[in-house]
Amino acid sequence: MISRPLSRASVQQFYDRAAGFYNWFSFFESKAKKSAMERLELAPGLKLLNVGLGTGSEQTDFMKCLFPGGAVIGSDLSFKMLRVASATSKGFLYQGDARILPFSSAVFDRIYCAFVLDLVMEDEIPSWLAGFRRVLKPDGRMVLLSLIEGVDLPSKILVNAWKKLYEIDPRICGGCRPLELTRWVADAGFECIERRIIVQLGLPSEMVVGI
Repeated sequence: MISRPLSRASVQQFYDRAAGFYNWFSFFESKAKKSAMERLELAPGLKLLNVGLGTGSEQTDFMKCLFPGGAVIGSDLSFKMLRVASATSKGFLYQGDARILPFSSAVFDRIYCAFVLDLVMEDEIPSWLAGFRRVLKPDGRMVLLSLIEGVDLPSKILVNAWKKLYEIDPRICGGCRPLELTRWVADAGFECIERRIIVQLGLPSEMVVGI
């Protein structure tokens, strides 16, 4: 039984401390993030919400795809992550999570949320996804990434070890634990048009595309 996820305050404290070296995780996430960006199907003039942007490493690529006429808004709970992101990223950035999104309904064409929901307490995930549903346009698209259970022997071994470390202290794993996104997405009223498991260096990620 996996222990309860970190509190919001603990997540914020951890990622404030991790801001300076967070890009090291790209060794495990870059393949999944590349696939996710492709599935966003970005185009000039679209408006994107990037929830949990971290150090903002994708922000510049997003802007290139959305220019001219588009916009990307990035949020993160960690103030220090935002400070790192602001040094290299364009677009509007704000501090906060997605429990309450400070936007009108149906204003975004795309929502991107990578390796964030696997930090969130399960009883809060429905409100996050309900918020995504509210601010996404009827013809919009949402792409989510999350750590998931292993699918082959190497990834099963790695995730089992990951969960044992999580039981000792979730902070060892950055607060992330395996989470299957599809059931949450369906319960929030999205249609899942694609689900893919992507393994990089033994770490399995689930990509879900919802409309």
